[in-house]
Amino acid sequence: MAARAPRVRPPASQRHFDSDRVAAFLKTVEAMAAGEVEARLPISSRHDELDAIAHGINALVGELSWAGAHARETQEAKATELRATVASAEAHNSAILAAIPDLMFILLRDGTYVDYHARDLNALFVPPAAFIGRKVRDVMPQPLADVMMKALDDACRSNDPVVIEYDLPMGEPRSFEARIVQAGADRLLSIVRDITELKRASELNRDLARRLISSQEVERQRIARELHDDVSQRVAALSIELDQLALQVDSDRSRARLRHCAAQAGEIALDVHHMSYELHPSKLQIIGLVPALRSLCGDVSKQRNLHVAFTHGAMPPSMDANVSLGLYRIVQEALQNVTRHSQAMSAEVSVTCDEHQIALQVADSGVGFDPAHVPHAGLGLVSMRERVAALDGRLAIDAVPGRGTQIMVRIPLVSWGNKSTPAIGGIT
Repeated sequence: MAARAPRVRPPASQRHFDSDRVAAFLKTVEAMAAGEVEARLPISSRHDELDAIAHGINALVGELSWAGAHARETQEAKATELRATVASAEAHNSAILAAIPDLMFILLRDGTYVDYHARDLNALFVPPAAFIGRKVRDVMPQPLADVMMKALDDACRSNDPVVIEYDLPMGEPRSFEARIVQAGADRLLSIVRDITELKRASELNRDLARRLISSQEVERQRIARELHDDVSQRVAALSIELDQLALQVDSDRSRARLRHCAAQAGEIALDVHHMSYELHPSKLQIIGLVPALRSLCGDVSKQRNLHVAFTHGAMPPSMDANVSLGLYRIVQEALQNVTRHSQAMSAEVSVTCDEHQIALQVADSGVGFDPAHVPHAGLGLVSMRERVAALDGRLAIDAVPGRGTQIMVRIPLVSWGNKSTPAIGGIT
């Protein structure tokens, strides 16, 4: 039997593929291109070039399908983790917000309310539907709206919080404090706290301080009167009696001793007189605040190794007795602190007034101190703060070790028009 000659395959350019097979091949490729990732090209038993191409495409598509599935699993795992993180953060933030009693508002720079937080809706001035999407000027009373818009404008230009206090008629007047800060390129956060009870407590404390100071001044007046009318007179009488007794003795030594005792009694009488004046400055009632302060500064200059310069501006023709006595006591206490602690050779006292307030300043060029670290707690400073608080005023201390001390007091005049507190120390 004769051997067969090997079959020679014609070149690819001369081979022809079944048209139905090619059509099926192209249709499957189009399906793959359209996103049918499970589609695969058919492989025939011929193992020709078309099968080789199909096999390569199938392998590539399989690898791509696996890579896509792995990427989807990884992405889903990350998405699940991110959702859990977001949910945890939201729960954390919700817990914080639920614990904060303050109201919070998000506003645009033009004053439009865009969001809010309120644990109790009754704490809002108006319901959310009445302010969300509306502007401050459409919601708040006009004078307050002007103040709030200015605060928003200031907050837009500052990195620090802008703080304002205001009152709202909510059944009864309520007081609020708003802290406004930037919360983005065009947004602001306003945190609002109801300070009504805090202000009431503060006013009660001030009223208590006024009454305590009033009681203290009444007691000082009583002691001063007893010292002046009783003790001082008796010591003066004793001094006179000793002088007369000295004239009746024959011994020069006894006479000298009696006159020395009489001189000491006279000094004691003078000291008691000065003490009674310090306890209750009668000059303040008789000649007024400015002359009384001038006299006080002069007395300190004479009695202590300290030169006290006094200046003043125009003062109102009449002044509330509580304010006058409070300022006098503050100057008195401040000068005592200067003589005791400052080691200064000079000090300055000035008092001025405008239509709104009285401004008092006491300054020295002594050793100064650190107000945050006063070892003896500064009882004089405590007394001054209490008196200033009782007068609804403000006290500021500018002190630096080695550079002297400056005490500045501002007392508003308008708040004393309708005070019902009894006149301090019986001064009317």
